[in-house]
Amino acid sequence: MSTEFANKTNLGPGGSADSWGSSAWSVDTTPHPTPPYTLPGPQCAFPRYSGDVPYHQHTPRAENTLRRKTPNGTLIAGYDSSFECPSARKHQLVPFPESNVPRGSHAISASAKESHYHRHQQLQSQSRDGWNGSWGAEWAGAQLSQPSNLVLGMDSMLHQMPGPASYAAHSYFGQSIPSVRQPSFQYLGPTASGGQGAGPYGPYWHDGTFEPYRPAAVRDPRFYHHHTSWGSFMPSHAQAAPALGLYDSVHPPAYSVDANYPAALPGLGPFPNTHYFPGQGNPSMLDQAHAFYQQNHTGDSLPAYAAFGSADDIKQEYGSFSPNGQQRDKTFAWALQQYRNLLAFIQRSRKQQQQQQRLVPGQSHVPQRPTFYPRPPKPSRSGSSGQIGKRRLGSDPQQHNTDRNNVVGSQHSDLDTVLDNPSTSDSEFDYNRNRGPARWSATGLHFQDNEYARRSSAELQRDAGKRLPDFVQHATDPFASIQPSSGPSVSTIVSPLPADDSPPSRAAVALTVMTTLCQESDWCWTDGMHLGGCLAYGLGHYEKALKWYRKVLKMDPQHLEASSNLAATLLALGHRLEAEQHWAQVVKTAPNLFEAVEHLVGMYCNDQRTKDAVAVIDHVERSLRQPKSSSLLKPSADRSSDCSVSNASRSPCASEPSDKMVYDFENDGNDRDREWREAAGANEPGFGTSGFAIPGCDNGRILALIHAKGNMLYGLGDYAGAAKAFEEAVLIAGGRRYGNIQELVRHILSVVTSSLNQQPPNQLARSRPSNEPILLTPVQALNTAKLCFPCFGELPGLQHLPGGPHSLARKAVISTTSNALLSLAKIFQDGMSNTNRATGVSPLAAGVRDILALYYLSLSLQPSPSTANNVGILLASVQQATAPAPSQQQKMDIPGVVPGSGVALALQYYNYGLQLDRNHAHLYTNLGSLLKDIGQLEAAIGMYERAVNCDAKFDVALANLANAVKDKGRINDAISYYKRAVEVSPNFAEAVCGLANALNSVCAWQCRGGIALDGGKRDRWHVDVKGMLLDARQAGAKSSGWIKRVVEIVEKQLVDGESWGCGTVTTTFLEELIQQISHLELPSEESHGRASSLRRTLTKWVGQKWEGARVVRLIERATRLIGRQWYHDAHVKLITRPTSSYRRPQLPSTLTVPAAPTVLPFHTFTCPVSAQQIRLISQRNGLRISASTLRSLWISKQVYRPPRPPTPYLRVGYVSSDFNNHPLAHLMQSVFGMHNRKRVKAYCYATTASDNSVHRQQIQSEAPVFHDASGWPAERLVHQIVEDGIHVLVNLNGYTRGARNEVFAARPAPIQMSFMGFAGTLGAEWCDYLLADETAVPQSTLRPWRGNVNLQDQIMDDNFGSHDEEWVYGENIIYCRDTFFCCDHKQSSPDAQEETRATWEEEQEKRWQMRKELFPHISDNTIIFGNFNQLYKIDPTTFRTWLRILAKVKNSILWLLRFPDLGESHLLATARLWAGTEVASRVMFTDVAPKHLHISRARICDLVLDTAECNAHTTAADVLWSGTPLLTLPRYEYKMCSRMAASILKGALPKTEEGARAAKELIATDEDDYEEKAVALGRGLAYISSSQGRAKGRLMELRHMLFRARWSSALFDTQRWVRDLEDAYEEAWRRWVAGEGGDIWLDRIAAPNEG
Repeated sequence: MSTEFANKTNLGPGGSADSWGSSAWSVDTTPHPTPPYTLPGPQCAFPRYSGDVPYHQHTPRAENTLRRKTPNGTLIAGYDSSFECPSARKHQLVPFPESNVPRGSHAISASAKESHYHRHQQLQSQSRDGWNGSWGAEWAGAQLSQPSNLVLGMDSMLHQMPGPASYAAHSYFGQSIPSVRQPSFQYLGPTASGGQGAGPYGPYWHDGTFEPYRPAAVRDPRFYHHHTSWGSFMPSHAQAAPALGLYDSVHPPAYSVDANYPAALPGLGPFPNTHYFPGQGNPSMLDQAHAFYQQNHTGDSLPAYAAFGSADDIKQEYGSFSPNGQQRDKTFAWALQQYRNLLAFIQRSRKQQQQQQRLVPGQSHVPQRPTFYPRPPKPSRSGSSGQIGKRRLGSDPQQHNTDRNNVVGSQHSDLDTVLDNPSTSDSEFDYNRNRGPARWSATGLHFQDNEYARRSSAELQRDAGKRLPDFVQHATDPFASIQPSSGPSVSTIVSPLPADDSPPSRAAVALTVMTTLCQESDWCWTDGMHLGGCLAYGLGHYEKALKWYRKVLKMDPQHLEASSNLAATLLALGHRLEAEQHWAQVVKTAPNLFEAVEHLVGMYCNDQRTKDAVAVIDHVERSLRQPKSSSLLKPSADRSSDCSVSNASRSPCASEPSDKMVYDFENDGNDRDREWREAAGANEPGFGTSGFAIPGCDNGRILALIHAKGNMLYGLGDYAGAAKAFEEAVLIAGGRRYGNIQELVRHILSVVTSSLNQQPPNQLARSRPSNEPILLTPVQALNTAKLCFPCFGELPGLQHLPGGPHSLARKAVISTTSNALLSLAKIFQDGMSNTNRATGVSPLAAGVRDILALYYLSLSLQPSPSTANNVGILLASVQQATAPAPSQQQKMDIPGVVPGSGVALALQYYNYGLQLDRNHAHLYTNLGSLLKDIGQLEAAIGMYERAVNCDAKFDVALANLANAVKDKGRINDAISYYKRAVEVSPNFAEAVCGLANALNSVCAWQCRGGIALDGGKRDRWHVDVKGMLLDARQAGAKSSGWIKRVVEIVEKQLVDGESWGCGTVTTTFLEELIQQISHLELPSEESHGRASSLRRTLTKWVGQKWEGARVVRLIERATRLIGRQWYHDAHVKLITRPTSSYRRPQLPSTLTVPAAPTVLPFHTFTCPVSAQQIRLISQRNGLRISASTLRSLWISKQVYRPPRPPTPYLRVGYVSSDFNNHPLAHLMQSVFGMHNRKRVKAYCYATTASDNSVHRQQIQSEAPVFHDASGWPAERLVHQIVEDGIHVLVNLNGYTRGARNEVFAARPAPIQMSFMGFAGTLGAEWCDYLLADETAVPQSTLRPWRGNVNLQDQIMDDNFGSHDEEWVYGENIIYCRDTFFCCDHKQSSPDAQEETRATWEEEQEKRWQMRKELFPHISDNTIIFGNFNQLYKIDPTTFRTWLRILAKVKNSILWLLRFPDLGESHLLATARLWAGTEVASRVMFTDVAPKHLHISRARICDLVLDTAECNAHTTAADVLWSGTPLLTLPRYEYKMCSRMAASILKGALPKTEEGARAAKELIATDEDDYEEKAVALGRGLAYISSSQGRAKGRLMELRHMLFRARWSSALFDTQRWVRDLEDAYEEAWRRWVAGEGGDIWLDRIAAPNEG
């Protein structure tokens, strides 16, 4: 980085360069770290003028640079007038089907801008066409490939990498989409694009810098007053040339480069030096140009003024019709073309240099920072030949100064103070700042009369490019001279052209010519001096350029272009403050001088002063915005028809009335409205259609500026402001035909629906609106723009852009509009699921439906892989399906994917996006996640691997890949991918927690550390970096390691979540809710008091923590009560009311779906978190499911109709994904057929497809009603449950894989409960009861408030506000008479039949035989301790205890399973480290056995040692069925998962004193007690020699007891369990009807008479 751009000049005491406020601009000089921004710049390449093509189709105008976000970062993808630019690291060319830009003479618009597509284009095509046609440029720099039919693709990825400022980088969202987290939602900024070196004049680069400044060498006539007699002094062929881009409609002269001329200029590019200074770096062609220039310029290049002559003499000598004047004009045009050629050459050389740097092996490419270059000039009237005399004789500096002070009028600000009293370090800068008479108008333009200067004709420029003017041609002859019409002859002023005839050399000659001509004019020819300054700047002579510009400003202080160019020169010389001041003054004087605006904004961005950059754009908007009353804002067919799109119409005729003097910028009402109407240019085509006082041809520039503002606001975290900016940009493109974005959305939906239904839009408008998303295929979506704007065939606001329908300028603005639509849609999408991003953003009325409409329009304007990606994400969450058109049907071989469904269309969009870009990492990631969701794990892994191949540092893809391979059992690979993700993103919560879980699953505890809180009660023994143990009970013990990071992540996320929904309860919402629910449960005369109480309570919630949680739970409670009221009306009171009387309460419109903590409820089983954290994690997941479901479009507007009374039986629904070969099916397979049909009828809803296992077959055959709902969306499943009239709905999944909790959140049944699937609280209002016993759920863990019935419970219950309470269970508990656990072994075990039951003697013999087969090498007296859990349940404290037991019981072994196998090596290494080689040698592993063999061989073990962190559940029942004693420790009072084995054990023991004693012996109270009990039992067992397994000791007695009790114990008595369950169902139903709450104790309920 050069010092010019690296160092920020301080303003010194007293203030800033400018202030950018409403009345005074406020500048914050403090740098603001921001993500990359790109502002479309003012100029681009345009087609050359050709005589057979209308000139207006090739009129050059400044347009937009685009930015796009890729997995690799933010790239700039605009286009500029450069020959080529480096390719983006990721992009696929997007063909534009309607483009027919030829490769011939009219192809310059495509080739002159080598955008970031160029590199990819080269890869796609081997041909490299040079520029041909009338260009005739044969020098080496002109050989480029010619992209044709090319759209400048805008790939705006909104959510892929974290920005410098962290804005909740990793969040979950409401869509049911696959990934570790919601993929692709890290926020850097909503837009991005391109490659290094791209962009026209003044775009914002990825690192805050901007494209070379090209000083405008002539004046823009819009900003000046000119005498009406100007035309008489300027020949028609020389009248003001347009503000052309680098390659305009001008044909540059043909020339060639000498073979020795270097193709690249080592010192020319801006890296590492931003500007070239003679003597720095390696010699370059500019050195040659400088040397040549010096040879012809000795002494001061700017001599003092000559004595003034008379006006008549000067007019005769230099008038526009004099020979000298005519030659001067022609020479000016020729010199102007040399300057353009110089810029082209510099740009080409820099690109070549960049390419060569990339080819150097081992050399890393440093993003280059470009310099500023003067914009190609155009001659103005003010400095023409005919004006020189008047300038000389009429200059009055005092008058200039006086009038200048009146320019700003009453808007005096700090800016004025700074400009009038500049603080500079160079006295040279204190030059005459006076300005001539001017008027301020609300447009920001200054006029001295009504006339725009006409641009010079294309003929002049074309002719100038084809040949040298006679003046210069003669000058090649050293003896030639110029003969003026009168007066003395002019001596030779041009030396012979150098031999190489290169652009720098020709530019140096042009500078020599301009110097001589300016000397002859006594330095009064402002246009010539201005062009000379530009040439000097281009040649690197910044000091000389500074003098040229100062001369111009001394002659004409109102010369805005010179002021802007002076700012660029000052910046080149390192004077940032002065540059800022000059640009600020220009912007304030003429807010629509976009070059100055864009460069000033760019400089602020470079300095990371994003807020100041936004303030500048705000000022431009305020200054140019038209009053709402102005008719100019209304589309006028007459005005459009009267005006041509030709840019020639920009110059009004001389007969137009003069502008009125207006000084007060803040005029309101009719005066200001009249001012807009009378503003210069108001009659130009499309004037005011943008809502700003600019002609339609400039709509693209204001659109791009506001779009850039949106990017910057997004980076600053102002999502509401960004949304408004993007909306403004879209409305500009729409020609202000829509008042807001919602109106545009309605229009899109109307025409699209009309097209789909083949009905006129007016007929659809009369139909009832639907909130269901319109599902379009990619092919259908691409026609959206044509359907929306059929009259124009394009966006209405862009119809006046110059260059024809396929010009790059027009395509660029369309791409920017597409980007704005994409960005806006993404903000709305994020706002649906992220509170932080929803603040201040007004959501769209129909949510997903409306957001998809914006995406469809964006995609149709600019096919983008990122848009396809975002559409796919949304569609993957849409449950509905639509019948695909016959032409759109695709073969679907993926099971469970319904054609026309949201998932099916999401797959199409992902694949469509990959057709546009085969290296789009996010598309691969999201496609993989969707495939994983629909059960295609192998295919998903393939997609994740491709994503990682595209971007090896894409953290989301790495984490998703780790998850997927872990599901395949490839734990080692998973750990590797997790580590890579954490290395890339150390604070990536999903990767950190995933790595912790993976390491824990294989007992890789090194660096685990531990949690030292609670004095070690939660996590006693820690593991340091060396793998050694640390005691948390020692003084000074601290939490450490990766387990500490996990717990810290949990705590932070929970704290952050407390503010969810804060501020969403508005007065309107509050009153609507109170009106709806205040009458529930109360007589009408009491409802008024309830309303007042509710109002007071809800008002207290507003703005407080847990506001969102409380509101959601209150609405869910009200929904339950409304359903009960409906039941009572229909079946108790026998009252018939309309269904609208039972309307479902709605969530606040601004309430988003909360993010779920990274540590899921299931993970808390083995994570040392507190009771409060466990509760809050479950509650947060429950709230997320509730909010997401209640926001769903499919959910009924009314509460679901309650079932009829249970006559004679209750209808109980069981919803599960585990009705297959799964532990839950093993345990409950007989339950559904065992129900007493007089009491309960079971309805099973299987949410997964059948695996044809015996378990699935039994359940399906024995259940009275069985629905295979594996392919059903939530809506259908809910409606089926309602149709079946279910009274009690049972959740057999809880928070486990495959759960359909959204079904329960919809509340389709009056009573809902959960058991057997998840060992913990659900923390959700949609779960009314848990089934448990006092061992599994002690009363001390219950929430004190136990009602859970009416609104008062919910209002008064402080469910979320306290941090001191350690309760866990908010649900009501059904306490069973015995163990709550169900086990079907008595029915399903191989030896279940009475005739096959073995005797005790036979059992001992079989057991000994199996022992010898499995462990043939151990001695007969060996005691076998064992554990058959998955290894993730083992924690360091438990394993340490086991090793101590082995050490104390010398003749013992520890039998573990390779579950998974990678854990074996870790545990053995740990055992050697902690206990020594001998003890470690007695830890033995075997493979996991099939289910039936697993149960059978469990009898080999003498004592099963349970895991205390998370007990054995199903495995405990298996072990006890085999008769093997189990020693367990219910370590945590608040964790059901840590207490279940004790409950199961009690259920397996006989209900006798002997059974009670056994329970005390096998249930430990703490780790020490656990160790002592195990050692005592192990030492007390002695096998009798040669007795075939006979032994003595307490363990053998316990085994005998369990063996005998299994046929009568409560644990294995499934019929007993089913009867208790039926009692629970009936009691719960009775209480619901009666409106009673509280826990249910079955032992307090008399068993019904079943006779």
